[in-house]
Amino acid sequence: MSAELSVIESRIRNAGELANIDKELVELIAKPIRVIEMSLILQRDNGKRSLFSAWRAHHSDVLAVDGMKGGFRIAPDVNRDETVALSAGMTLKTALVGLPLGGAKGGICADPATLTSAEIDRLVRLYARELNPHLGETGNLTDIPAPDLNTNPHHMAIFADEISRIRGGLVAGCVTGKPVELGGLPGRLSSTGFGVAALAELAAGSLDGLFVAQEGFGNVGRYAARTAHERGAVYAAIYDIGLGGCLYSESGINIPDLTAIVDEHGSQAFEVYANRHGAQFGDFSWRDEHLSSGRKIDLFLPCAASQTVTAQAAEKMVAMGLKYVSEGANNPTSPEADKHFLEGGVTVIPDVLANAGGVAGSYMEMSKAASMSIPTEHETLEAVRGILTTAWEQVVTACDGYGTASLRLAGDALAVSKIAAAHQIRGW
Repeated sequence: MSAELSVIESRIRNAGELANIDKELVELIAKPIRVIEMSLILQRDNGKRSLFSAWRAHHSDVLAVDGMKGGFRIAPDVNRDETVALSAGMTLKTALVGLPLGGAKGGICADPATLTSAEIDRLVRLYARELNPHLGETGNLTDIPAPDLNTNPHHMAIFADEISRIRGGLVAGCVTGKPVELGGLPGRLSSTGFGVAALAELAAGSLDGLFVAQEGFGNVGRYAARTAHERGAVYAAIYDIGLGGCLYSESGINIPDLTAIVDEHGSQAFEVYANRHGAQFGDFSWRDEHLSSGRKIDLFLPCAASQTVTAQAAEKMVAMGLKYVSEGANNPTSPEADKHFLEGGVTVIPDVLANAGGVAGSYMEMSKAASMSIPTEHETLEAVRGILTTAWEQVVTACDGYGTASLRLAGDALAVSKIAAAHQIRGW
């Protein structure tokens, strides 16, 4: 069992114990309903064929009045355990923020850097074709994917087009995170990152003047940074191996400038920015750079990958005066790091709450399709803020009710309690 899967199952069991839920019911909640494994045979541009493994995990449908939700990713380290772990996180997330959805997740084990855009499109079509029998009936879809790591609105359009071809009519609602032209929602793309920063602002009271370090500047990271920068946060460091390692600036990173450079220069972005703005970049740890310069960090936004925040990293950040962590990535903090943060008085906003803006936005996209209303991006994000604010208040209250200072443990216990109650209503 992978570390990611072990951690999420332990979280569910610890939550069940805190909430005094029957152990057998907790085990039912911890395990997926089913895991679909696929072998995708892709014809490459050069005429040769390549084999790719793929998965889709349906973790829970007990609360899935409107279907199971969760993205699918394309990455070279995708595997069964990771997919199941991420689907379990979606189960907790949707329950915690009060959406009538279940948890699912998927992925294709492939390195996008080694594929052409046409090959990736064909791979997405193959994935859609294999998943088609498991998505539910048109008009009553039970599994609705969305974008994730290395997938975007374009890929959702490809997925929807393939399902529509198979079923003989447009089925745009089979995915969310689509382009606006195909029934997508203005603000859905930015909703996850927006929520990460919005919850940090709720916890801190204000982001104005806070020094921020962030890991990951992909879809979630760039919109978290945009929102935090707009609210007055000062970005001291951003780490993203795909953009050049670490970008560090004592005077603060200009996020709009960096975003434009990333869009234009890709993997050379940090180097270009550093040359233009007198910043530092390279393969170094921003924590070590900060320690040597004597500066501090108030807020940390891990928006990269699972289990990247180690105990050693947490210890250094606590020593640097860290006050808040808002988890943009899924399950980024190791249990040992979590303990260091808790003992150091750091407020950690857990992934199931901090990055729930994405699934909230997806649910709004589903609702828009039913109501035919078209909100603006601002209206979408303010609605997401309302959903997350309500969940935040409930988790803070749950901390008092459960007698714990850990927002993660209280949030997990609250989510598991909701899921357990639904199982009991349905006859457990």
